[in-house]
Amino acid sequence: MLGKLFGGNTIKAVGNIVDELYTSEEEKAAAKLAIQKVEAELKKRQMDINLADAQSTAGGISGAIQRIWRPLIGFSCALAIFWEFVFKQFLMFILATFKIETLPLPNMDLQMLMPLCMSLLGLASIRTYEKQKGINIDKK
Repeated sequence: MLGKLFGGNTIKAVGNIVDELYTSEEEKAAAKLAIQKVEAELKKRQMDINLADAQSTAGGISGAIQRIWRPLIGFSCALAIFWEFVFKQFLMFILATFKIETLPLPNMDLQMLMPLCMSLLGLASIRTYEKQKGINIDKK
């Protein structure tokens, strides 16, 4: 919430107000410096929150969910795509070969699934690029 409140546009608006209120260049520079210090402190606090979240060793169900939600979504996407394009096709072939009649096999709603899967693949490729270039390397 503080990030939204003190985001870039808010800081610029406050800077414009400072320009209008203070007449001397020294007063404007001092006020802008104070605003920049507040902005830097907000960014530092957000980084501290992000670091604490990343280093969390929470136990129980909430800790497990916190650590595995991305792999779980990726695995779910892979499983649904595997079902729709591989396993179901082989199963239908085998059933047709042996003339076995069954209820219709379930279809996955790939119009909802594929954008999620593609965004996960995009994030993974960005992370791979970062690792190759040495940007934001995990320190373990």
